Amino acid sequence: GKPVDIGGYYMPDDAKVIAAMRPSATFNAIIDAI
Repeated sequence: GKPVDIGGYYMPDDAKVIAAMRPSATFNAIIDAI
């Protein structure tokens, strides 16, 4: 995969991590519904 800036290694920015790890809105809706 491509490198992604998550705002740090030991203390990453939560919003950046969530955006990088869960990029699909459709898949996120399915996961959140479980």
